Amino acid sequence: MTLLARLVSQEEGFNVPGSIPNRRNNPGDLRHSPHSSHEGEGSNDIGIIDTPEEGWADLERQLQLDAARGMTLQQFVETYAPEEENDTQRYLDYLCKGLRLTPNDTVTEALTIP
Repeated sequence: MTLLARLVSQEEGFNVPGSIPNRRNNPGDLRHSPHSSHEGEGSNDIGIIDTPEEGWADLERQLQLDAARGMTLQQFVETYAPEEENDTQRYLDYLCKGLRLTPNDTVTEALTIP
């Protein structure tokens, strides 16, 4: 598991008992991913994943996709945690501090940190 994935999960509240990411085994708070379902939920709601392991795999997959798109950390956060739903600047600052990188560093660079 990458440090970036761990930081994203912490920021999304996965480690908070009773939080949506925790209840749905979805550490990335992903709306759509290979293991997500939306049983009884809206089709654009946070996905329900059967196991935490599948949730972690889906988060790492998403990070790899964003790395392949050449995203900087700033672009990633602006897309992943938009201002209308999050404090985007605080989220970006949290990731950059935890990774010891700048907003202009890439997701690819971040994924090299174990």
